[in-house]
Amino acid sequence: MFLEDSKGNLYPILIAEVKNQGTNVLRQKEGLPWQAKGNAIERLGKNVIGLRTALLKESIFPFVCFGYGCDFANNSSILDRVVTVAMFGKLNKTYLYNDGEGGRFNRGSFYFREKEWTVEEMFHIMVDIVARSIQYYFSKYGEETFTKEK
Repeated sequence: MFLEDSKGNLYPILIAEVKNQGTNVLRQKEGLPWQAKGNAIERLGKNVIGLRTALLKESIFPFVCFGYGCDFANNSSILDRVVTVAMFGKLNKTYLYNDGEGGRFNRGSFYFREKEWTVEEMFHIMVDIVARSIQYYFSKYGEETFTKEK
């Protein structure tokens, strides 16, 4: 989701993903062998690297990922991989503004648990990110930058 300025430039106000990982419980019920864990998180990490690079000139990272599935149970080692992608920020917390000395941590927001996220839960988090992202761009570039001339 983007905010467009009067010259047609686009500014990201929300980048969202949903990841479902963990079919081993279902596979076990069907008598099938367990599969390796972590494929969705490896792809997530690659996506986040590219997005962070694209947004280096900004002081926000309006990215959120909602992950669910048995691989994200509280005792899962896969959550450690997610925390690494999240630059060691807390899971299930919104991080929009870059953090740390010189803004070196553009963490993004990573909401992960075993239970599937509802549309309503995701909606409230995403609306917050959108509203604060728009406020950031208006503050940085001036609200008039985003007003179309008639």
